[in-house]
Amino acid sequence: MNKVANGIDVVWLRATAELHRDITRTYLGILWWVIEPLLYMSAFYLIFAMGVRHGNGGEGYVGFLLTGLVVWKWFSTTVIQGSNSLMANRGLMQQVYLPKFLLPLIPVTANTFKFLVVLVLLVGYVWIFRRPPGWDWLALMPVFLAALLLVTGCTLLSASLVPFADDLRMLINNGMLLLMFLSGVFFNVSEFPEAIQSWFYLNPLVGLLEAFRAVLLESGYPDWGHVGYSAGIGGLMCLVGGLCLARFDRVYPKRVV
Repeated sequence: MNKVANGIDVVWLRATAELHRDITRTYLGILWWVIEPLLYMSAFYLIFAMGVRHGNGGEGYVGFLLTGLVVWKWFSTTVIQGSNSLMANRGLMQQVYLPKFLLPLIPVTANTFKFLVVLVLLVGYVWIFRRPPGWDWLALMPVFLAALLLVTGCTLLSASLVPFADDLRMLINNGMLLLMFLSGVFFNVSEFPEAIQSWFYLNPLVGLLEAFRAVLLESGYPDWGHVGYSAGIGGLMCLVGGLCLARFDRVYPKRVV
């Protein structure tokens, strides 16, 4: 029990140190957590809403796009940082023993905290410009937990594999761009023919993005089947990634030298 508590303390201390570094190394500090997704949203809004257009003309597209980008940024940043977490901490691993599964949990914790800050602002935007809050907003909690499970699973699994094949890190970094365009960040999957929709929904991120939008923007509840599918995939990846990190715990320091 003490080992678990000590592990949680290590993750929290390292995560807060990362957050403190982000705040103090720039003049704007914590504002960058908000400015960065807004810059993303602005750039893609100009491309897709003004160029490609959404639906019949882009009404409501700001909320649609902002919700997708906020969730996507959380996922992609965490997985990319987490996949490199063992490599980035090789000096620490050479000095003291630390269960290796803790290292990918540091970017998960730090980036999830940032995401929650931005999510609160997103909820405020929806409240002011779209609709007042309702009891259906309570559905955000299980949707968030399913998303957290998927983010954690992808991070643990990628972190467990990258030390054995550094090319995977490059594949993950570049593959995120392709995955972004296949996850429904910029478009509504339900507008595609049903035969094509089924292929999109194999990607667990699609159902999660729709779930966040359904709760925040559409005054309704998400498709719990899609949410459960995403949580199941995340849980499976957590299990496989965690087992790999435990199995090769003593091997990783040699692989990252």
